[in-house]
This record gives sequence, structure tokens and C-alpha cells, in this order.
Amino acid sequence: MTQKFRFEEFGYEVEIGKVAQQANGAVWFNHKGTIILATATSAPIEGDFPGFFPLTIDYKEQYSAGGKIPGGFYKREGKPSDREILTSRLIDRALRPLFPIHFFDSVQILATVYSVNKEFMPNTISLLASSLALSISDIPFLEPVGAVEVARIHGTWKFNPTYADTLVSDVRLVIAGTQDGICMVEGSANEISEKEFVDVLFEAHERYIKPLVSWQHEICRTLGKTKQTIADTYRWHYWTEKVDHFLSDTARVATMYEADKKARNAALKLLQDSFNLLHQSEITQQEIPQKVLDFIFDSVLKEKLTELICQRKKRVDDRDFKTVRPINVEVGVLPFTHGSSLFTRGNLFKPGKTQALVSVTLGSGEDAQRVESIMSSAEETEKFLLHYNFLSFSSGEVRQSRGPGRREIGHGYLARSAFLYLIPDQKDFPYTIRLVSDILESDGSTSMATGCGATMSLMQAGVPLKKMVSGIAMGLIYDEKNNAFIPLSDITGFEDAFGLMDFKVLGTADGITAIQMDIKHKGGLDRKVFEDALSQAREGGLHILGIMQKVMHKPNEKLSDLVPKVVTLQISPDKIGAVIGSGGKIIREIIDSTKTSIDIEDSGLVKIFGGPEAHLDRAVQWVQVLAGKIDKGSIFDGEIRRLADFGIFVELVPGYDGLLHISNISRDLQKSLAKYFKVGDKIKVEVIGHEEATGRTSLKLLSEIPVK
Repeated sequence: MTQKFRFEEFGYEVEIGKVAQQANGAVWFNHKGTIILATATSAPIEGDFPGFFPLTIDYKEQYSAGGKIPGGFYKREGKPSDREILTSRLIDRALRPLFPIHFFDSVQILATVYSVNKEFMPNTISLLASSLALSISDIPFLEPVGAVEVARIHGTWKFNPTYADTLVSDVRLVIAGTQDGICMVEGSANEISEKEFVDVLFEAHERYIKPLVSWQHEICRTLGKTKQTIADTYRWHYWTEKVDHFLSDTARVATMYEADKKARNAALKLLQDSFNLLHQSEITQQEIPQKVLDFIFDSVLKEKLTELICQRKKRVDDRDFKTVRPINVEVGVLPFTHGSSLFTRGNLFKPGKTQALVSVTLGSGEDAQRVESIMSSAEETEKFLLHYNFLSFSSGEVRQSRGPGRREIGHGYLARSAFLYLIPDQKDFPYTIRLVSDILESDGSTSMATGCGATMSLMQAGVPLKKMVSGIAMGLIYDEKNNAFIPLSDITGFEDAFGLMDFKVLGTADGITAIQMDIKHKGGLDRKVFEDALSQAREGGLHILGIMQKVMHKPNEKLSDLVPKVVTLQISPDKIGAVIGSGGKIIREIIDSTKTSIDIEDSGLVKIFGGPEAHLDRAVQWVQVLAGKIDKGSIFDGEIRRLADFGIFVELVPGYDGLLHISNISRDLQKSLAKYFKVGDKIKVEVIGHEEATGRTSLKLLSEIPVK
């Protein structure tokens, strides 16, 4: 039997029991014509214990949803687009912490867009639909998640904005949470203050997220679905007590206090080996997999280490809670790129640091990324690109080098988001900008190193960045004895694993420009916790920014000689056809003859790019002539196209002729034009008049004897 439920304020309607009934949970989610089918399925793990929760989330956009057929030769949906991957990650980050700690069945969530009302983006409701599919299923899931998108338009906050709203907004945030508090935030901003950010978080939670969670609870109660029980296959409680007793010896836990990453990993292995040796016979008798013991050991060690950190007020690398690791910045490290930097966080002479090598390349409009989207009938173009690569050796691993994974796409997108409102406008700086960040060493916060390195590379290249950006990764631990949450600045990869909150903030000296929060604490966090953490993040970010400013405090005034030169000019839109020519014939001839690259926008804005070998002036003159922008006094080396009784037609540029009237030729030459002037001869002429209305151009002869 199909059952329908509505959330009137946003116009949400769900149908349950209509489709996909073999899934553990399925929701047909309708938002004003946008249809998303979200399904949740689970299966027992096959083979060995995985050591992690095998959750897979795939968000898919069917091109037919927007009335489109995929472009290219392969006329069907292929590998996920960046937008699909980013939305999948968004759903994953909100839902993953809400599964029971000892649940390890394989779980797959598919959220597919089958119809799209182009007034609204489908990503936020795909998260809602996925949460509801899990909640109504028998899969163990602790509680539903509500989500809302927020945009700031002309200084006013709008919840659940339209797609058109988001295009003119200067802040975009996706906020998700449970009944108790916020669990995930992601967004970009044009320098929003910490106070504004916290204000909108709590308003979103109170006004929209909590009602959406209550709505899902109501649906679950109506359906009355019971959850699976989790079998105690590996005697979790028994072995947790064993590990807890072993690690009650503070001296053992204290061996983890090592500033060097490799030494710390060696200390961890020694602890695990000692425990295994102590209980070897029991482990063998009960056939407990090593991965299970490692998982339990890791979980208990996090708790014990947190207690010791709070007690000592020192982290495992001997820093206090606010100290940022040493920063080193170099620029111009790659001499034949348009701009480059090497950003290092950590001890420069020891392994166990984070290091990003960032380069920037400036290109023409032809280099822009073309993107197909179900939200637009035409191709979209992106002229600011940031590509992040996590190289295997950066963490001492051996693995095959394939294309970018989800993590790499997500980290690159976060760093890119920080610059969206700070890169120069296209009309002022008409280049396509591509940044590439290669991670050479990794010990936490590589996306923040990418953001800092990107700032330095852009400035070294001479890109007129409006303001400098720095970034910092923050963590959060809980001091149970004093009932206090403690923020940690510049967390390492080791600290990232046991914190209650992991959030990354990028911004200028004046505000936040990009943020990503993942909150693992399930009881909700007070406003003061957010305020203190963001205040400490700002302090750390300004410290990093100060070090960067000692190397460069403003962009280079000149672009590298390796960067293609660019000239922009405005022509009348009705002259675009004359410049392009039939089937693009004329513009191709201009490009081939002058070795340039030319972009023409619908508004009539023309951008002409050329490297050292290009004839840029010739290309500019050619376009100007075809567009009817011919100034009196301009001089051309023209080619005779035709002789007539009243004068000579001279081709100023291919595709456009002017008239050298016989009255503007000396009397001696007038008598025998055919003798002195031949078709194909080169002559130098000067423009003495141009009629825009008729397109007629009058010329005067400057060279008496034509060049054969």
C-alpha cells in the first residue's frame, strides 16, 4: 500500500510503498516536480572483517530528468560527474556517524534524480530522501537527519533558496543536523564573520532542521518498521574491557607522545603487539580476527589518549591546544610555470609533515572546463579550476596511480570554494585559471595547505587576487573530568581520527570564505563551543597568513613573460557573424594566420590571446575592421582585389575591402591604372573616411609603386 506524507512549508511530498519494494527502504521524494528515488539496502559482509563500516553512497543525475541527451559519442550516463561525487560526499558525511559503532554490514544508498524542476537544486533534498530511506528501513540507523540550504542575497538570509537565488548570492551553505544539534556544514562565502556564521547555523537548526527531523520521526512511527538486531559476533564488550584494562596503565598510553609520525606509529604497533602477546592463547582459541582487535584497540586508545591530553594539557607532539606547527613558504620553485609555490606545515627536516606543491597556469577561454548539467540547457563553462592530487608516496604508501578519487575531488572543491569571490572578474582579467596541487607529504590538513599554496602561486603569477587566503584544520576533544570541550588548532592526521569534530576553515583577514564541518559528537554542541572553536580557528588562520605575508604580501605587478598576452575589445553583437564568418571560416583564418586564440561572447566582448610567437596587433586590427571599428588615419598594407573605372578595391584584411577612389590617385597613374596596378599587388593605404551605416571605407594611396 502506498502512503503519502507532506512537509507543507517547503512543499515536500514523499510516497512510500510505491516503488523499489525489494530494497530495505525506498522513498519517492517529490519537491515541486523534482523527483528523487532514494533507496537503502544492506547485506552481511562477505569474507574477512573489513575494519571499517562499508557504507557506499551514490548520487546520480539522469540527463532525461532535465530533458537532455548526454553529449559526446557515448549517449548514456557514464562515470560520475564532479557534481555527483560532491553530492555523494555531502550525504556520506552527514549520515556516516549515525550508524551504531559495531554495525559492519555493507550498506548502499542510491539517490537518483529522475525529474528536475530547474527552479531548485536537488542536492539538499537528496540528503533528506536518503535519511528517510534509512529511517524507514530495518537497517540500524540511530536517528534521521534534516538538511536545509541557506543563501545570503543582498544582505538577507534565505532558507531553501531557488537556483536563481544561489547564482546571485554571496554566501551558500548546506546545513544538516539531528534533533540534538548540527552534524554537517559545507559552503562558501564572501567573507562572512564568525558571528554571522554561528547565528545562521542555529537559526537553520531551530527553524528548519528540527521540524524536518520530527517529520521523519512521525513517518517512521506511522510505518512502524522495526530495526535489525546487531549480533555480538566478536564479543565486543568482552574484548573492549580487556583493552581498557591494558591501557589503564598511563605509562603505556604515554608512549604515544612522539612528535615524529613514524616513531608514533612504531609505538602504536608495539602497544598492539604487547596486548596480542598477553592474550595470545585466548585470541587463538576464540579465533578473533586481528582487524577486530585493531579496531577495538584503536577505539579504546582514542578515549585513553584524550584523557591524558586533557590531563597534561599537551598533545602527542608536545604542542598546546592552540599552537600551529612551523610554516615554511617558497614561491617560484618551478621556473617555467606561470606561477608556483611550495607550502610546508611541520618540521622541514623531519618526515611527518604536510606539504603541497601548487602551480598555476593561465589560458584562454578555449581552456575553460565545459560542464553538462541537468540544471541548464546549454553547456556551462568554468574558468577557475583547482585540481588536487593526493600522491601515494605522500603517506608512504604503494598503490596504483589512477584518476582522482572522491576524496581528491572533494578536497580540491573545498580549496577552490575559498577563492570564488576573490579572483578577479573576467572583464578585468579574462584568463582561464588552472591551479594544480600535488600533495608531497601528508600529516593532516592537506586541503588547507592547498588553499595556502594556491594563494601564494596566484600572487607569484601576478593574478590580481583581491585578498590573501589562508586555511586551518581544527579538531575538538572532550575533557570529561572538567566537563569541557577543547578545540585543537592545526590537527594532524592522527588527531583527526579521534576528535569529536573535524572542521576546516579558509578565509581572509576579514572573514570566512569556505568552510567544511563534520561533527561526530552525537549529543549536540552548545553555541559557545562553536564560537570558541571558530575564534581559535581565526587566531590560527591569521598566524598562518602573517607568515605567508612575510614572503609575499601582494600579487606581482606583471605577469610572467610565459603567459599569453591578451587584448579585449567590444564590438557590436550584430557584427559577431561578420567576424566568425560562414561556418567559422573567417575566425579560423584569423587564428591560423596570426597564431592567436580568440573568444567571442554573446555580448560582443572579444578576447584575443597570443604567446610570444603570435601576431597580436594584426589579429586585433583584423577583428576591428571586420566589426566596422575603423578609425580615420589608420594605415594598412592592403592587397588589390579589383580594378574599376572609378578606382581600386583594396582588401584591408581578408573579408573586408575599402575603395581607393581614382581621385585619390596621382594624375600620372590615373591614366594607366591597369599598367601600374595589378590584382594581388600589395599597396600601403590610409583610411580617410568610414561610414558605419553603409560600411563603406575610403582610402588614400601612400605608396606610389605597388609591391609585386
